[in-house]
Amino acid sequence: MKVIIAGATGTAGRGITQVCLADPRVTKILILTRRQPSKEVASHKKVEVIIHEDFSTWPASVLEKLEGAEACLWAVGGRVDQFGDDAALARKVGVDYTLAAAKAMRNHLVAHLPTDLPLKQPFRFVFCSGMLAEWDQERKLWFLNDTRKIKGAVEKGLCELADEEGHQEFEVFIARPSHLLAPEASLLMKMASPFVFGIKTEQVGRAMLKMAADGWEDRIVLTYKLQKM
Repeated sequence: MKVIIAGATGTAGRGITQVCLADPRVTKILILTRRQPSKEVASHKKVEVIIHEDFSTWPASVLEKLEGAEACLWAVGGRVDQFGDDAALARKVGVDYTLAAAKAMRNHLVAHLPTDLPLKQPFRFVFCSGMLAEWDQERKLWFLNDTRKIKGAVEKGLCELADEEGHQEFEVFIARPSHLLAPEASLLMKMASPFVFGIKTEQVGRAMLKMAADGWEDRIVLTYKLQKM
């Protein structure tokens, strides 16, 4: 299986990447990034690094390098405070970049899916969102207002893209993890994770890869299901 990973240098993306590197089903990983990943990842025999500096535009020269991929695991974006509290920048990266990429992949990569698949399957775009994403952009929220609405806007836009295709050739799945626990998280934090609704990044990665490979019964998957996948 050939997959695209975007956001491989972030907290969620690193977990997704490690899962894909270890899983024998994944034979090729296209790391789509604006900056180089770690040397350990970039030099792995499964990995091809594709540097693309502007995620708002997707020229044919970039899309051609992604042909043959069966799925994209997308982990670009973050909380507004991670963008210096610049909500406009966070929305540009979180919403505009994601929807531009998904639309470009839907319009180009579907026609270049591998022809030797045992069953005709759609291209799957799997998005790493957040637990409290809010679709209603007018709703007044008491905390994380911009962050939650940005995640919700992405989710809504992705679902609309998939609905336009009727899910036959392009499917969207959305992971809604709670607090992410990276491998380097302290032992105390890992022990406390069940009580703070934490989830390990490798659990998120395994769940997203499963959705990419096999699909899932729900389009939006919450933390408690991600942990069991």
